[in-house]
This record gives sequence, C-alpha cells and structure tokens, in this order.
Amino acid sequence: MAFLGSFSRPFMFAVALWPFVSALLTLPVLALLYHRENRIRFVSVVVAYGCVLYLLALGCFTLYPMPENPAEYCATHHLAPQLNPLQFIGDIRADGVTALLQIGMNVVFFVPLGFMLGRFLNARLRHAALAGFAVSLLIETAQLTGAFHLYPCAYRLFDVDDLIWNTSGALAGYAVAALANRALPSRAVDDDAIVTEPGFVRRLVAFCIDYVITGAMSLPCAAVIYLVAIQFVGFRPLTADMDRVVFMACLVVTEWVIPWMRGGRTLGAGFTRMTVETRPRDGARRVVFYLARFAVIGLVAWWLSGAGTGAHAMLVLGLGVFWLVAHCMPYDFI
Repeated sequence: MAFLGSFSRPFMFAVALWPFVSALLTLPVLALLYHRENRIRFVSVVVAYGCVLYLLALGCFTLYPMPENPAEYCATHHLAPQLNPLQFIGDIRADGVTALLQIGMNVVFFVPLGFMLGRFLNARLRHAALAGFAVSLLIETAQLTGAFHLYPCAYRLFDVDDLIWNTSGALAGYAVAALANRALPSRAVDDDAIVTEPGFVRRLVAFCIDYVITGAMSLPCAAVIYLVAIQFVGFRPLTADMDRVVFMACLVVTEWVIPWMRGGRTLGAGFTRMTVETRPRDGARRVVFYLARFAVIGLVAWWLSGAGTGAHAMLVLGLGVFWLVAHCMPYDFI
C-alpha cells in the first residue's frame, strides 16, 4: 500500500494541471475528432480528454516530484544509468514483492498508450512498438538529464529494464485494442463525405485552423517585405500596420482563393470535412457569396488582430446573435 500510495501526489498534480492543458488542447482535440469521425460524440470527447489526463499522469508519475534543495541532493546523490537488461532478476531476489510491483507498474503505465494507438489511431503493430519504445526512451532520457536540465542532476534512475517493460506494456495494450476492434468495430468514415450544412462548432474549428495557417503564412511574407523595404527602398515600414495588411492579404488566399479552387473547402474546412458553400452557386452569385463571406471573415480577423474598435466588437457580437436566431451566417442566404 505504501508503494501504491507514492503515486497519489503525482496523480493529484496531474489532475490539477488537467483543466488548463485541456483548455489549450481544445482546438486540436475537436479538429482531430471531426477529421477522424466526421462528428462530435460525447463519448469521443470524454475519451479524448481522458487521454490528455493519462499523458499528464504518465509524465507526473515518472518525473514528479523533484527533490527539494537541489544543491544538497546533487552533492550526495550520483545516479549512474542502469544498462544491464537482466538486472531485474537481481532486483526481484533482493527486493521481492516491491521489485515485482515496480515491474508491474512499468507495464501497466504503458498499456493505455498501446490501446490508444491501436483503437483510436489505427496504428500498426510495429508503429505501436516504436511509439511505446520512443515514449519510454523520452521519459528515461528526461530522468537521466534531470528533466532536460531543469534540475541540476539526475534525480531518477535511467534503467534499460524500464524500456523493455514499458514497451511490453504498450504491446499488451495494442493486443487489447485488437480484441476490442474485433468485438466492437469502429464506424467507418467515408473519406469523400463532405458536410454541406456545418454547425457553429465545426465552422469555428475550421476558422481557427485557417487563422493559424494564415498567421504562419504571413510571418515570412512580412519579414521579406520588411527586408526588401529596408534594402531597396531605404525605409522601415510601420511594423504593426504592415503585419495586419500582410495578414489580411494572406487571408484572401486562405479564405477566398483556396476554397474557390477546392469547391468551398478551405484548408481548415477540408480537415474538418466540411465546405463553406452551403448550396450550389455559379457565376456572379458565387462571386458575391465569397465577397460577402470574406467581409464577415475579414471583420472577425481584424477584430482578433487587436485593431478593431468598439463598432467592430458590436458587429462581431451581432454575428453571434444572428447565428443564435437563424442558425446560419448572413452570407449563407445568397
């Protein structure tokens, strides 16, 4: 019981971190669920955030807590890596049940990882084995380097036996996932299925993905313009204003040019399996639709950039109220 009780403090720390990390990962989690299942199910959300808790707990179990008084600890402790793959035999002889419990926990900790890879990510056996080994090696390296030098010396033992048992646990979890896949096969998703009437959450996730992609595009573009202006024109452009202008120019590409060429699918919409064109449109009607849509998207993006005024904020709020009433955006009526 004392051995198992030693895991209570790291687990409580993982639980304390869980809400904050989950909030940061909300967009990636929803995007992956839309891409994988083409819908959001309550069970899938619970499983996804359960996986977040598991990964946090795995890190806390293996790296937390750090010893107090680093100078004193490092002066009196010098942990050398354990590289004998058969050392566990001597440990069992010397420590008995405690050594067996340690081996068992090393296996159990990695069973969920193998299950996640086999059940939810549809990984192959060799990929699950490599992932289990890689995650274990990352943890052992962190222990060897004092959490990558956040702590001045190694405070946990690098043990090659842990690599073996952790990888074995991942393979055991993969075997359980294979049995679950056979007994309860996942619903197949048609890769060509595109949602033409997406809800608010799916649209929001797609927009956030496009917004991040636009930002990533605009940074090198702004840098090039800035360097060219200094080198050939001889002046320094106003950085904040220039950044916004370049961002809006890139937004034209991600929110107009790309969906126009891909049947209404922006990069974010393609990942979440939707189209922004909620009905067929041709000719001038399609041009007006994209013009109106970009006016709305541009308004929101300009407001998010911090350049918006109170009027911009009221317009964005008005769009939210419009959605609550009509369950669509104004440009969808075109």
